[in-house]
Amino acid sequence: MPDEANRNKGSIGESVAALATVVLTILALAHVVPEYLIAIATIIFGATLLLHGSAIVAEYARLSARRDAATASVPTVGDGGLSAVFLAGAAGVVLGILALLGISTNELTAIAVIAFGAALILSSNSGIRMHLLSLSLATPDERAQRLASDALAGEMLSSSAGIFGLVGLSAIVLGILALAGFSPVVLILIALLALGSVTALNGIDFTDAMVSAYRRA
Repeated sequence: MPDEANRNKGSIGESVAALATVVLTILALAHVVPEYLIAIATIIFGATLLLHGSAIVAEYARLSARRDAATASVPTVGDGGLSAVFLAGAAGVVLGILALLGISTNELTAIAVIAFGAALILSSNSGIRMHLLSLSLATPDERAQRLASDALAGEMLSSSAGIFGLVGLSAIVLGILALAGFSPVVLILIALLALGSVTALNGIDFTDAMVSAYRRA
């Protein structure tokens, strides 16, 4: 129960941070001090990625403990995507702070957006891998009882992975165009709006799918 409560708190924190990014970008698009809000939104979404990565790492650690105790060989989850999430989140916070200080605001936030998009693409399959790891740890009886819920969870995670990948690619393209000087403020804000929206909308569903896949017995 404490682990589940902590996971729920992490999911709520991630969703709140993502929603804050959405609100700030909308205000900036409405010309409410965009030079400041674009930097603040970058900082907040960087923190969102850090929370997202922490939640995945915590769940994987729990599953790894079960895997180590199991006698059968089970698949592992690659850490490349998770490393990208943490690096992009930390870089986004740093770049956002520098932008907030007035140091090449458009350029730094555009670079942060490109990093965010790349991180989403690289980590989009993390949930599916953990879903497969959870299935490999289940007993035959548990798999029979969880058949319907596991199928639904797998579909949700697959959809989330596709959406995250598409939005990540879009963010990279918008960030590159912004660096090239094509309406940088507007393009960066649109990218942050898309990143924040997909993270907020998928945050609770992503966690619910993992809970259904990992806890249903």
